Amino acid sequence: MALLWISVALLCLAALYLWCVAPARRRPDASAFVGRLYAHRGLHDGNQKIIENSLTAFGRAVDAGYGIELDVQRTADGQAVVFHDGDLRRVCGAGGKLRHFSYEELKAFPLPDGTAIPLFSEVLRRVDGKVPLIVEIKHEGGAARNTALALEVLRDYTGPYCMESFHPLSVRYLKRHAPKVLRGQLADGGRWNADDMALPSHFALKHLLVNMVGRPHFVAYSYPKDHTLAMWLMKRVYRPYLAAWTIYDQKILEKAHKGYEMLIFEGFSPAD
Repeated sequence: MALLWISVALLCLAALYLWCVAPARRRPDASAFVGRLYAHRGLHDGNQKIIENSLTAFGRAVDAGYGIELDVQRTADGQAVVFHDGDLRRVCGAGGKLRHFSYEELKAFPLPDGTAIPLFSEVLRRVDGKVPLIVEIKHEGGAARNTALALEVLRDYTGPYCMESFHPLSVRYLKRHAPKVLRGQLADGGRWNADDMALPSHFALKHLLVNMVGRPHFVAYSYPKDHTLAMWLMKRVYRPYLAAWTIYDQKILEKAHKGYEMLIFEGFSPAD
């Protein structure tokens, strides 16, 4: 009898796990996004002269015909800007969190090329629907609030775009308020870094247990650090759209073609 109850308990746990990691059953048309290469934070040169998430980097990606992955976060006065880090030190050489400054105040901390951190609306005008966008929503200052702001800026944009976030509450906001927008759950299969997030959060993301929150249409996973049961299930059972990030050389890019439809690269020029 004890063995029976143990078996039942294990089956229940397995069923719960499968329910947690399941992506959305129904998915919008993704033909504008799959089978494409995406320049990570624009087509920059490692921040020597052409700076990541700059209008120049986005213009180069458009001219080369690559899709673009970019990062959106919120300023203190409610402006949507395109910038990756939570603080300004690495890129702008200044202390302080981006979300603590108004947009006008941020102009005192330009990018290394001398230009201002771009507004999301400026980037959309530069891209002008010519290539698809993967818009990553940063959670600093509020995941749902940042997602709502990005959607507001995108309201009249007619070009192809999808949205993703590491924070499941951002993905859930998209599920509830923009169900027709292709939404993705970002996750990292690497080792835990205490500076990034708490261990339970890392574990839940790495193993895609957070999928139950937002039921994503696609999963964007660190490649090739994708050797988890959850990703095995994504590739062979659930089969959502899959995006691989971030790919730094041609050999890895060629391998990723076998399992991923959206490939995000940086630091090299992909071979045709």
